[in-house]
Amino acid sequence: MKAIHIKLWRDLQRLRAQVFTIAVVVAIGVAGFVGMFSVHESLKGSRDAFYRDNRLADVFASVKRAPVHLRGRLAALDGVAEVKLDVVFDAQIGLPGVAPPVTGRFIGLDLARAHAGRQGLNALTLKRGRWPERDGALEALVSDRFAVARSLNPGDTVHAILNGKRERVHLVGTVASPEYVFASQGGAPDDQSFGIWWIDAERMTQAFDMQGAFNQVALRLDAGMAEAPVLAEVDRLLEPYGAIGAVGRDKQLSAKIVEDELAQLKVMGTVLPSIFLAVAMFILNVVLSRQVATQRSQIAALKALGYSDGAIAWHYIQLAFAIAGLGVLAGLGLSVLIGQGMLSLYDEVFRFNRLAT
Repeated sequence: MKAIHIKLWRDLQRLRAQVFTIAVVVAIGVAGFVGMFSVHESLKGSRDAFYRDNRLADVFASVKRAPVHLRGRLAALDGVAEVKLDVVFDAQIGLPGVAPPVTGRFIGLDLARAHAGRQGLNALTLKRGRWPERDGALEALVSDRFAVARSLNPGDTVHAILNGKRERVHLVGTVASPEYVFASQGGAPDDQSFGIWWIDAERMTQAFDMQGAFNQVALRLDAGMAEAPVLAEVDRLLEPYGAIGAVGRDKQLSAKIVEDELAQLKVMGTVLPSIFLAVAMFILNVVLSRQVATQRSQIAALKALGYSDGAIAWHYIQLAFAIAGLGVLAGLGLSVLIGQGMLSLYDEVFRFNRLAT
């Protein structure tokens, strides 16, 4: 072993307190950066798979009331591959043991298609229970997030004011919807006071006097089709019926909230680890500067032994690499724990069908 290598080993032993401190700070920065970006990519992949498997629409529009015969004209628009018409209304819900009524968004569900496993756009994933039946009592599904927040289970009964009439609603299952990953009335999501409910489409139209009509439309576009021309044509068709403007998936409320959450995670995974790494660089610079300043006699001895300036500079660079390398190795191991922990937390937040790992 050369003399300069012996010196490197001894310097690391003598500076073990500083080495440990810098390595810990580097480990935290690396673990945060790698762990959070891994979680971000995993959640992004899970979201994309969830949207794809459940066929989230590309264009959304709401109207006051429009005739269902517009389906043909909407389907005939250039670039439109599929059309889904819905009847959607908000109503007050009385929950057992809850004094103030909460708001529920009721959506008509084609039970025949649901039972046959061919729901079409914005398909629901059954989490617990079963699909509703058409005959007998009014049966419903509810968003899984709301069910968890309000401790609702299949078999529970609630009361809802549907178009001024108090109805007894039997909960038979909970679902996840790509259209309502986060349920919101326009502000921040609130699973305690706002939930999404699905009931038989025929009973929905009867309850709200919407026979032969719809008030919400979703469209799937052909691959590679520009969105802007379709939005303009949809607005032109629906304007006479009280349309408030079609939007693309990027501006659909739930999808936008999901995207904002992922963007915040990415920022957090960049800013916080960068602070730790910057602090580690500062401390490492101070330590190396002090080493050079206090080892002038040793440097002179090494030069007298024939070591060049480049070899001596490389010695101090190796010292920095050794300290940082220990932190990087520890950080990579710690990032696995951070990633697994954060994924389990975000699984409860997003409730995708599955998490990409």
